[in-house]
Amino acid sequence: MILGDIWTILRDCFLCSFYVYGYIRDLEEKVNTLSGKKGELQGVYGGVNGRVQEARQDGYVPRPTVLHWLGYVQDDDRNQRVNSLLQRGVDEKAKLCLRGHCSWNCYSAYSVSSKVVRMTDVLPGLIETGNGFQDVADPPPPPVVEMLPEEITVGMESRLNEVWGYVQDDSVRIICLYGIRGVGKTTLLRNLNHKFSNAGRNFDRVILVESHTDVINIETIQLVLKYRLAIPNEVWDNKNQQGRAAEIFQRLSQRRFALLLDDLRGPINLAEAGVPVQNGSKIVYTTIMEDACNAMGDQMKFKVDCLLPDDAWNLFRLMVKDDVLNSHPDILELAETVADLCGGLPLALITIGGAMANRRNRDAWENAVVELRNYPAEFPGMGDLILPRLKFSYDHLRSETHKTCFLFCSLFLKNQLIRKDELVDLWIGEGLLRGSHNIAVARMQGKCIIDSLIGVCLLEEVQTYFGNYVKMHDLLRDLALWIASQDEGNKILASKPENDELIIEQQSVTWNEAVRVSLWSFLVTSLAPRPFSLWRFFKKSLTTAPPSCPRLLTLLVRYASMKELPEWFFQSMPALRVLEWSRNGNLTKLPMQKGELINLRYLNLSDTVISELPIEIKGCCKLIILLLDGTKKLKAIPKGLLSELSALQVFSRVPTVHYKSYKDKSSVFGVSVSSLLELESLKHIQDVSVVLSTLESRKKFQSSSKLQSCIRRLIIKTPESSSTSSITTMLHDGDFQNLQDLFISNCSVQYLTCLVKIPLLRFLFATNCPLLEEIIANHQAEEPIIGFTHLKQLNLNGLPELRSICGSAMAFPSLESIYVSQCQNLKKLPLNSQSGKRNTVLIGGEEWWNQLAWDDDATKDVFSSKFIRFSDFPNSNELEPCYTYEASVMKRYSIML
Repeated sequence: MILGDIWTILRDCFLCSFYVYGYIRDLEEKVNTLSGKKGELQGVYGGVNGRVQEARQDGYVPRPTVLHWLGYVQDDDRNQRVNSLLQRGVDEKAKLCLRGHCSWNCYSAYSVSSKVVRMTDVLPGLIETGNGFQDVADPPPPPVVEMLPEEITVGMESRLNEVWGYVQDDSVRIICLYGIRGVGKTTLLRNLNHKFSNAGRNFDRVILVESHTDVINIETIQLVLKYRLAIPNEVWDNKNQQGRAAEIFQRLSQRRFALLLDDLRGPINLAEAGVPVQNGSKIVYTTIMEDACNAMGDQMKFKVDCLLPDDAWNLFRLMVKDDVLNSHPDILELAETVADLCGGLPLALITIGGAMANRRNRDAWENAVVELRNYPAEFPGMGDLILPRLKFSYDHLRSETHKTCFLFCSLFLKNQLIRKDELVDLWIGEGLLRGSHNIAVARMQGKCIIDSLIGVCLLEEVQTYFGNYVKMHDLLRDLALWIASQDEGNKILASKPENDELIIEQQSVTWNEAVRVSLWSFLVTSLAPRPFSLWRFFKKSLTTAPPSCPRLLTLLVRYASMKELPEWFFQSMPALRVLEWSRNGNLTKLPMQKGELINLRYLNLSDTVISELPIEIKGCCKLIILLLDGTKKLKAIPKGLLSELSALQVFSRVPTVHYKSYKDKSSVFGVSVSSLLELESLKHIQDVSVVLSTLESRKKFQSSSKLQSCIRRLIIKTPESSSTSSITTMLHDGDFQNLQDLFISNCSVQYLTCLVKIPLLRFLFATNCPLLEEIIANHQAEEPIIGFTHLKQLNLNGLPELRSICGSAMAFPSLESIYVSQCQNLKKLPLNSQSGKRNTVLIGGEEWWNQLAWDDDATKDVFSSKFIRFSDFPNSNELEPCYTYEASVMKRYSIML
């Protein structure tokens, strides 16, 4: 028994000694391991901390877990203990004896070694955590208030202060602003939004929801709230409307917010959108219906009245200008009378004041007084106040052509952006402009008419870096339709987005009377096309016979769901001049019988999936404009068809989406040699847009000075490698006076210096050109470059040898954007501090941006705020340009919207 206990003690002592001996023996190794792990951790720390600092410079917010890890790793007390322990380890190594197998102080050596082991065991976890941080920061939160451009506020200061008083009253949570259209409710709401930013009120978020199409509903409100609350797509996309409402409610319940809703058309249950009604938060909205205020349980109703006489006069005088008012002794008194007849309605004051801004003749002002006093009142609010006054501006347009062009704009939806060039071509197609035998002259006249309509406020110009557009205010569209309904020569049948199916019942114009028909719709929740069935419209007014449309001149149909049209569709449209059927993505066939559409002047089948053109189009001998852009399913154009269109002036068939969408299939758009020969043979052809996808087509194009002078949009994309001389010679020697868009791909060119000679070039896209080194070569920095004055977009992709765009900075007075991708050797842009004064946007990758060299820090700072990173978008393809300028503009606009 005693011997057994003694043996156990001796065994345990031996094992303990052996265990201690291992720590003493491996002391040096363990100290070295700790020192190495410490260094590795410091390296990981440096990388993470660098990423955090860079993210902070970009405005990103570091994640709390990352900051906690950085703080723990860099804790001074802990680091001091580690350093002290390493020093003790060094000291203990000096005490080792027997070749490191023992120590003069075994206990001290063991103690240090064991602490080193424990400390070493902690570091791998920290290293692994640091290496595991994929994202160290999150995007900055949305601003509390989104600032908008200030608007004219003459006479609105007192009412703004009164509404602001209700906002400051903590007992008032919901405020309704109601009044007739055009009275300034939207301006008041926007200035209220601006006042939130200046007043310093403690609101976590101020959210403005405006009606950009026709009506605000639950979906519209939820989409704006998603953006303003920064709800991630991965959270949003997986929920239905009720789930999204719950997500919004959870986020808003934690904030003090102000929700501003513009132009509600009826009561909305905000709880269905997820908006809580809680103390401290505010909901302010505008409406034309007082009943909506009562239905939504508002605590404060505020009627927005017309301006008082003094305020109305000040606004009117601001629009007319004093030099006009003082141009004749009697004009001032007459102008005061005209201002009084506007009834204090801001929209009428601005519109009529704009119309009279250049009237320096006394008779014109006296006549204005007489006309304003004699307008009838048909509809309360709209009929007796707004429409008669707005019609005054219409009546004073300089010609009947101006008036008809204005009415034509009502074919587009309310507040819809309308491309200027598209609108002008539609006018030309219907024959509204003189000189239609010369498309250039007619387009010039069309642009002048647009400028005139903008000048008297009947159209609103919208200019952003996305492009040049106009839009028609909803009241002005109502005016145009009201006028057209009383004009036998301008009867318009137009769809209403809120209820397409009621078009036949609700319109005062019938198919038999209609001169123009517009059928399309937009889904308000996403500002995206919503398909509808055109057949539903017809079956409400007919049984088996086609609709009788003997007077129809223009038929505009977009986003229709039908694949084919009935064979009899065009039989009763003998006068039809404009057939605008673009963006009908399901349309596979266009039915035509011999002898139909003989008066057609404009045909647009872009972005349809038609597989072939009917040979009967040969009979359209008056056709001026033929647009086939984006028709990726269309087979070769029948031989001999184009040559029969003797009046044709505009032909276009190019892709409409971004270039990678077609991959290597863009050759389906390639024009054949026979089609080029037929286009060349046309006497009146002036505007051509084509894809050259074969060597033969390029050779034919290169040999035709006529086609070169007509080309407006040119895409050069061939599967075979092209020699440098063939492309550069064509561009250098050709007469490209009308070329606006140029896309070059798969071409072995080294330089594109010859492009400076192209006067109207606005869009340049060079991609997958492996030998391209410079855009403008051999240029001395001290010599100014004259050229590229109209260039709006410069797109460069897949150019591994590209080193320079130009040797010195260029003016680029019209440049909107520069897109760079996969151009690793392009390290300097031809921009300087003067370039920074324009709204030029740079688009590219973070790595490319970081390697750019700048002339000075000021230039870099300016363009830093205008740089759009690929990483800012989940899918970088969203930013990729298209084959042409218009398509690129619309794509980027829809993304940003």
